[in-house]
Amino acid sequence: MKFNRIIILILDSVGCGVQPDYKKYHHENCNTLGNIYKNRNNFHLPNLERIGLNKVLFDVQNNNSIAGKMMEKSKGNDTFVGVCEMMGVILNKRFRKNENGFPQKIINKINSDLDINIVGNEYISGFKALDKYYNEHVKKVSPILYLADDGVVLLAAHENIIKPNRLNQMGKQTAEILKSQNISRVISRPFIGFPFNFTRTGNRKDFLAVNLFRRNSILNNIKQNNIKFLTTEHLYNLLGNFPCIDYVKGSFNNNDLIKIIIKSLQEYNKKSVFLFCLQDFDMFGHKKDTAGYAKKLIEFDNKLPSIIKFLAKEDLLVITADHGCDPTTSLRGHTREFVPIILYSKSLNTGKDLGTRSTFADVGQTICSNFNLPKLKNGVSLLSE
Repeated sequence: MKFNRIIILILDSVGCGVQPDYKKYHHENCNTLGNIYKNRNNFHLPNLERIGLNKVLFDVQNNNSIAGKMMEKSKGNDTFVGVCEMMGVILNKRFRKNENGFPQKIINKINSDLDINIVGNEYISGFKALDKYYNEHVKKVSPILYLADDGVVLLAAHENIIKPNRLNQMGKQTAEILKSQNISRVISRPFIGFPFNFTRTGNRKDFLAVNLFRRNSILNNIKQNNIKFLTTEHLYNLLGNFPCIDYVKGSFNNNDLIKIIIKSLQEYNKKSVFLFCLQDFDMFGHKKDTAGYAKKLIEFDNKLPSIIKFLAKEDLLVITADHGCDPTTSLRGHTREFVPIILYSKSLNTGKDLGTRSTFADVGQTICSNFNLPKLKNGVSLLSE
């Protein structure tokens, strides 16, 4: 059958076991979901388990569940790369990973063009960077620049020192300057608080330093066939501000985003694709807070029936993830993992093992198949099963 709406929920960092190529990214074995189950007594996600997580994690096929795993084919390991692949764009080359920071010539260019005096320029985790460079940041009234994996550059500033709008302008200019440095994006990271107790605010922005969506992605097909594509401002920025995308302005925690998802299901009844990323999980993965991660998973599982309640028979719900971030390991960043792929519709009453898919692009190909769009170069439709 054909669906009127496809709703894709990306659970940020909720991976389900290492991919065969994980040693190219880190040397420690990991399994974000599996290890949370092992490390939390009597931990269960009954609603997710019922619609397919039992198959994903424990190879238990429930009667009506349609589920499996997806493997990332792209050479990269973050939300940007994962969403790119879901939209049909596979990256065959990794973005910059340089633990020595940028050459002084590049930093001088940023300082000169932005009239600032960059602090940091180090490959370091976010909260460590804030604690280490905060005093210098205050003294110089300049942002802290630090580097993450997969070509991600971050500009951080306390909101009392540099206002978020000004920091966002700096982020946009810095992305332009760094386009020749094989980076994917610059993220502005406003924060509040005091040393060893900083909190990131919701005023974050992402600025791409690459343009990958004008060709070969599903977005061209969406635009040409007048299908509504709704997402949040965060993913709108990651998708290169593509003109066919409608987005909800602002930055949202999981609970607020679920309210937006439900509202969207009530308001938009025409042929459409919804793409939403629930980001809270990733934060607890980076903090190595297994209890906090588990709590967020339980919160989402408890809210899932509220989302399902507002699904029509002609809707297809797709639940997946973009990478791992195992909080039980000593690894600093994201973990190279398979991700769950769970399909749910009130009109589907026969279970199916989706197996292990060879690329995230199967999500994009599913959209094409459902709406009779030209096939993407990559991926196999999940609906062909």
